[in-house]
Amino acid sequence: MKNIVKTLKSFIFLCAWIAFAKSVCYTEGMKYMPFKLPSVFVVEKLVTVHYFELSKHFYYPPETHDFWELHYVDKGSAISISDKERIVLTQGDILFHPPMVEHQIITDGESVPNVCVVSFYARPKDIPFLKNRKLHLSAEERGVMKKFLTEAGHLFDLSKSDPAAQGMRLRAQPPLGAAQLAKNHLEELLLLLGRDHAAPRLKPTHSILSDTYADPLVRDMVAYMQENITKNLTIADFCKQFSYGKTHLCTKFLAETGKPINAYFTELKITAAKRIIREQSTSRELFARISDLLGFSSPSYFYYTFKKVTGMTPSQYYKSVHQYDFTKDEAK
Repeated sequence: MKNIVKTLKSFIFLCAWIAFAKSVCYTEGMKYMPFKLPSVFVVEKLVTVHYFELSKHFYYPPETHDFWELHYVDKGSAISISDKERIVLTQGDILFHPPMVEHQIITDGESVPNVCVVSFYARPKDIPFLKNRKLHLSAEERGVMKKFLTEAGHLFDLSKSDPAAQGMRLRAQPPLGAAQLAKNHLEELLLLLGRDHAAPRLKPTHSILSDTYADPLVRDMVAYMQENITKNLTIADFCKQFSYGKTHLCTKFLAETGKPINAYFTELKITAAKRIIREQSTSRELFARISDLLGFSSPSYFYYTFKKVTGMTPSQYYKSVHQYDFTKDEAK
C-alpha cells in the first residue's frame, strides 16, 4: 500500500513538473512578439526594362496598357506625353504614367537623350502622388535607380533595347537573387518618392550611369581624355600632363575605374561616335568622317573597335537608333 501511495505521489509530482515546464516555455515564448512587416507598395511583375540612346528625331506612337510605366531621362532632354499633355523632361527628371492612360515619348529634334523606360505591375494600382507628375530624383534616389538597373541587367539582356518589345529576354543564369533585388530597389525608389511627394527635392544632378570618381587625379585624367577626344593620347602624354610615372598612373586609374587607361579612352571615343551617329539623319560617308574626326587609323579599324565595344557595327547601331525617326516616316 505504501508503495502504491509513493508511486502515486511520484506520478502526481511528475505531472505537476511537466505542466510547470510547459507553462515556463509558453511564458518564455511570449516574450518574443513578432512584428509583421507591412508593405506600402508591392511591385508584382516587371514587364519591360529599357535604357535607350535615342536619335534627335525619335518618335514612338502613343500606347495604352494596364500597367505602370516610368520615363527617366539620364542625359539630355525628351518629351513625355501623358494623356495628350506634353511634359519636357531634362536630366534627372522622372515621370510615371498610370495604367490605362495614353502616353508616349519623343525627342525634340535637337537633343539626343539617354532615356530609361520601365513598365511594371504594382499593388495598389492607384498611387495618387505618382500620377502624371514630373519629379526630380535626388542623389539618393539616383543611386537606387542605378542599383535597380544593375540588377535588371543581371536578370535581363538589356544590350539591345527595342521600343516595340513586349517582353524581356531572361539571361540563362542570372546571379542569385537578381529578380528579388530588382524588385526591392524599384519598391525602394517608390517609397523614397512617396516620402518626398509633398515637397519634391529639386537638386542638381548628374547621369546615374556617368563616370564620377572619388579620386581627383582620376577625375582630372577623364576630363583630359574628354578634352582631347580627337587625339591619339599615349600613356606618355598622361605622364607628362600630370607629372607622374607610368606605373603610378596606370595602377591608380585601374583601381578606381576597373579599366586600363587606353581601354577607357577608346570607350570614350566610341561613346562620342555613338552621339554623332544619333545626331545625323544620313549614314552616307558618315562612318569614314567619324573615323577621321576621332583619330582612328582607318575606317576599318573604327568598325572593328566599334563592334568590339558595343557588340554591333556602326551601321547596325545607326539603324537601331534611327528606326523610329519621325522625319523619315514623314518623308515616306
